[in-house]
Amino acid sequence: MLETITIDGFPAVKAITISMSAEEAVRTAEVSLVPKGDGISVSPGQAATVKTSGEVLLTGYVRDVRPSHDATSRELMATICSRTVDATECSVEHPTGEVMNKDLAAIAKEFDGLGIGIESDGTLPVEPRHKLHVGETLFSTIERRARGRGILIYDTPKGKLKLTTKPEGTHTGGLIWGKNIEQASSEITERGRHSAVKVRGQASEGTGKQQLRAEATARDAGVTRSRPLIIVHEGETTVDRLKKRADWGVKRGAGYAATASITVTGWRDAGGTIWNRNWLVYVEDSWIGIEGMMVIKSVTLTQESEGQGTYAVLSLADPRALGGENPRGKTAGVYSAPGAITVEYDDE
Repeated sequence: MLETITIDGFPAVKAITISMSAEEAVRTAEVSLVPKGDGISVSPGQAATVKTSGEVLLTGYVRDVRPSHDATSRELMATICSRTVDATECSVEHPTGEVMNKDLAAIAKEFDGLGIGIESDGTLPVEPRHKLHVGETLFSTIERRARGRGILIYDTPKGKLKLTTKPEGTHTGGLIWGKNIEQASSEITERGRHSAVKVRGQASEGTGKQQLRAEATARDAGVTRSRPLIIVHEGETTVDRLKKRADWGVKRGAGYAATASITVTGWRDAGGTIWNRNWLVYVEDSWIGIEGMMVIKSVTLTQESEGQGTYAVLSLADPRALGGENPRGKTAGVYSAPGAITVEYDDE
């Protein structure tokens, strides 16, 4: 079913591909427009809001414009990026460069001098102190702290930064071979998985072993030989933060051991919701060995007036890759994914 795509103030849209990911701060759209008149009707930096049937998909700016023609035809291509592109490319200007006793969302708001906007799921820990590095972008300064907290950073349809620690929702109807799956492939890999993830760090206050030589270890029972990984904790160290970082490291490794790419006709699930990154979806496809819940890492939405029509390509993983829970489906044994992870804490 064709979507009705509009971009206010732009020529008609012939074709569009929108890409968004739970692991990237900027969604983009590649758009083929109908040229009109003798000039070029769009320009870099121009504000753009991409909608389908009135629903906002992307709010941002034109990044690139590529007109072309031959003797008989013309083309006008444009790339549109989310407003969050400025959070990834522009340095933060702040009077002190320091924020005390606020969570990461509040820190981001403090440094958001460009008015991009910050949203969160409200479950972020308070940071005793965050110091801005000279020249850092808004994204880079919060991303280095997010790594140690299991926090994902991506953009919203309205062009704001979103900070979250868990999947946002669950799609209706699922992805079922023989029903709505057009193409599918999966990969089972050991890459990124470790028998033990050890996280070490220091606290800025105190001189005891727990402050100077603290360590937490999480183990993946699905890795049968010794494959250790040692991580230096990012930021201020506490027992809980070390455990969280070790747990996150093992879960992400296990989550990315089971991935899939699925193509479906149309942009919407059985309930009419547009396929979205960081949402859960039930997958049942015996030909690629998956039966259980997965999380959508990224989505590419494409509509062509000529060619394949309207379709979506979903990149999926075990939900633990993005902070979700053990899917406990029938594929769990195939992927040898760990169940509950117990984190050990000790001094070096």
